[in-house]
Order: sequence, then structure tokens, then C-alpha cells
Amino acid sequence: MMPLEHKVVELRKQDEPAYMDIIIKAFHDSPQVPALIEKPEHTGTVIRSLIKLYEKTGTIKIFGIKKDDMLICVGLCIDSNSKPGFFKTITFGVSLLKTLGIKGVSQFWRYHKNKPCYDKKCLELLFYGTRSAYQRKGYGRLMLAFLYEYARKNGYGGVT
Repeated sequence: MMPLEHKVVELRKQDEPAYMDIIIKAFHDSPQVPALIEKPEHTGTVIRSLIKLYEKTGTIKIFGIKKDDMLICVGLCIDSNSKPGFFKTITFGVSLLKTLGIKGVSQFWRYHKNKPCYDKKCLELLFYGTRSAYQRKGYGRLMLAFLYEYARKNGYGGVT
């Protein structure tokens, strides 16, 4: 396998259309919340609401791999110790309720409630995806290697 040409960068707000395109396509068919299987058109809405929930905490990190100035792989992480404020959480819950109904809120709550707790803070990988034309070429592995190194350098106990 030839060495991969890549540049890992921390993404900014202006990169949102490109990274959302990758993440929505990656999670459209295999969502973390089963209610999205019945309403796949709402995948983007739920992901955007989740990003908005953590934006103000300052603990969300979005990294991308660029090749020839095109974003091809994305990793969206949060600090496992980050706690969004009460009103942000309520706003997210209402958004989820309007989008997916009570079944979706229940499934999301169960998923969140059953997340493991760790002794050390971790870099929690929420979403990760690669453009279909670049899958199975090692870019996902490069992203994970970058995230593990980033976590190590920034005092995290690992990536979950």
C-alpha cells in the first residue's frame, strides 16, 4: 500500500457543509438511534442538534483529513467529562421529540444512559465517516491514529 497523502486539520464552522455531508451519509443507513431507521431523512437534524448541544461547552472537536483540498474523512469528538447546561439539554430533548417522537427520545436516552463511565477523561468519538470514494484506503485508520495521538498529547486517557 502506498503512503497516503493527507492533511489532518481541525475543522471550523465554514467547513460544516462538507463535514455534515460526510457524517450524514455515513450514519444515514446505520444510525445510533434506531428510530432514525424509520425516519432517515432526519439524520442531519439530529446530528446538528447534538453538535449544537456541545458547541457552547467548548469541548467539541471536529477533525478532518483533506486530500487535494477536499475533505474526505471526518472525526467528531467531545470531552467525556463535558456536561452541557440544563437549558441546552432541554432544548436538545425538545428538538429530538419534535423530530423523532417519544420513541426516538426514549431510544436516545437509553443509549446515553448505558454509556460506560471511565476513571479518566476520554476523548469520546461521536461520529466518524469517510467519503465513499475513499473508503477502504486507510483514511479511517489515519483518522483514528491521529485522534489517539491527539488524546495522548492533550491528557486524555484514550479514545472511546
